[in-house]
Amino acid sequence: MNRYQQITLTPPQAWFVLALTIGCEVGATLLLKTSDGFTHPLPSAASVFGFALAIVFLAKVLEVIPTSIAYTVWTGVGTALVVVFGVVVFGDEVTMRGLLGIVLVVIGVFILNISGATPAEPPL
Repeated sequence: MNRYQQITLTPPQAWFVLALTIGCEVGATLLLKTSDGFTHPLPSAASVFGFALAIVFLAKVLEVIPTSIAYTVWTGVGTALVVVFGVVVFGDEVTMRGLLGIVLVVIGVFILNISGATPAEPPL
C-alpha cells in the first residue's frame, strides 16, 4: 500500500484539502491564461502541475465529503474566484448578468452546505 492510500482525512481536514484543491485549480487556471496558449513554458508547466495536484487532492477529498457537495463547492467557488481574479488581475469585464450568475452560484453552494449533508460512511 502506498503512502497516498494510507492517508485518511477527518472531515475538517477534508474541507481544508478541498480549499487547497480550489486554490490549485484557480492558480492553474490563471497560469493557463498567462501561458498564452502554451507558448510560455514555465506558466504552461506550472498550470499542468496545478491541475494535476487539484485532481489528486480532489480524489482524496471525495473519500470523505460526498461527491455532490465537494464537486459543487470546488467548481462553484473556483469559478467565482477565477472571475474575481480575472477582473482584478487581467482587467476582464463582467456584465451585471454575469455578476448575478456568480452570486447565484455562491448562494447555491451556501445552500448545499447548510442542507445538513454529512460525510458518507466508509465502505464496509
